Amino acid sequence: MPNQYVSGYNIYMTKFVYLTDLHWGYGVGRKPVHNLKALNAVENFVEDFKPDVVILGGDMLDCSMLSHWNKDSRRDVEGLRILNDARELDKHIARLKASCKELVYIIGNHEAWLDQLEDKYPGLDGLLSVQHLLPSLAGCKVIEQGGSHHIGKLWFIHGDQFSGGEHVAKKAVEAYGRNVRFGHFHTAQVHTKFSALDASDIKTGIAVPGLCKRNPSYGRGSPNRWTNGFLWGYIYPNGHFNDYLTLIVDGKFMAEGKEYKG
Repeated sequence: MPNQYVSGYNIYMTKFVYLTDLHWGYGVGRKPVHNLKALNAVENFVEDFKPDVVILGGDMLDCSMLSHWNKDSRRDVEGLRILNDARELDKHIARLKASCKELVYIIGNHEAWLDQLEDKYPGLDGLLSVQHLLPSLAGCKVIEQGGSHHIGKLWFIHGDQFSGGEHVAKKAVEAYGRNVRFGHFHTAQVHTKFSALDASDIKTGIAVPGLCKRNPSYGRGSPNRWTNGFLWGYIYPNGHFNDYLTLIVDGKFMAEGKEYKG
């Protein structure tokens, strides 16, 4: 279809990509928490797909060296620097930004640790904002923690607004009463809610996997539901949409008849 741009979006459809929970950063022994192969594969897809908007769903920076969980564990944060992580991540954000018309960044609970540190030390005000650490976000929409972004009838959040458990997609739909897409839980899950009195009143919730490593060091090898993946799709002028949850295995996936790998 033609790619005509009116009021920020394509007049025929809006093409979007939603990716979340990259957790760019390093753990004990400088081992990466992020999954670079998965990210590179998604970046290759974005360059081909040329979406109108890319939504970064939060926790793109891991910020582990600033976490309250690590305040008494110097070994876990030895040699880690938030500025180094931000500079590396910024190159990838610049690549994504170059392939779309609009980029939206939703603050996750990990990036919120930056604000918490500024609250503790007001003299740092502004120095630890994602806008300051990630220059490529200049001109982009940055949504504060707990906020949302919507296109048509599809709503995007980080996911830390509600508690976890076995049925997070169900919790999201019930909490928002919208078609909601979210990350935070690093797993893939879908739930459909309908009304017995209105057959057309159907809402769906999709938990979108992250782009981080599936075996975090703090898990000490214990099993988990974590997967890698992202979401992409089309939104029409009437707000209806088609979106596709795509899982990434060993840095590879298929989309629109093509294999992408990092």
